[in-house]
Amino acid sequence: MAKSQNTVALKISSSEYKEATKIELSKELKTENPFALPSISKITINVGVGNKYDPKQKQEVAEHLESLTGQKPKVILSSKSIAAFKLRKGENVGLLVTLRGVKMYDFLLGLVYVALPRSRDFKGIKASYDAKNSSYSLGLENANIFPAVGFDTLVNFGLQINITFKQATENNQLLLQKLNFPFKR
Repeated sequence: MAKSQNTVALKISSSEYKEATKIELSKELKTENPFALPSISKITINVGVGNKYDPKQKQEVAEHLESLTGQKPKVILSSKSIAAFKLRKGENVGLLVTLRGVKMYDFLLGLVYVALPRSRDFKGIKASYDAKNSSYSLGLENANIFPAVGFDTLVNFGLQINITFKQATENNQLLLQKLNFPFKR
C-alpha cells in the first residue's frame, strides 16, 4: 500500500538523528562513555476523550492517533462512576500510546521538523525543565498540525506528550536542545 499524501519526506532518518545527537552531546559534555550521556527511554502520548465525543468520534480519534504514531492506542476506561461528571464505570475516557526505539525517534522527527513549525503563530515551546523529574511534558491544543491527521478532519483533539528520560539530570535539557526542540528564547 502506498504512503499517504500527507506524509512528508525528511532529509534525515531517525537513526542518523539519534547518532548525530550522541556525537554532539559527547563533544559538549566531554565524555566518551555512551552510558554517561542523557537519553530518552520513552514517549507517552495521551488523548482525553471523556464525554466530549460520541462513540463514532472516539473511534475516529483512535484511528488518527494510530496513523500518527504507528501503534494502536490503548483504551483507558474509567474505574468508577462519578455522577457529577456524568461518567459511568467502564466508559472510554482516554487513549494512550507509548513509543520506544525507532518509532519514538520517528515521532520526534515529525514533531520537531514538521508539526511544530506548522502550528499557527508558533514562537517556540516552553523551555522549563525540572531536573528533579525525569520527564518533559508538552501539551498541544490541536493535533491537526500533524500531516497524518490533516486539517480536513471533523474531530479536533489535543495531545499530551510526555518525554521520559533514563536519568534525572540537568543534561536532559541539553539533550532536547541538541534534538533541535524549538524552545522560546
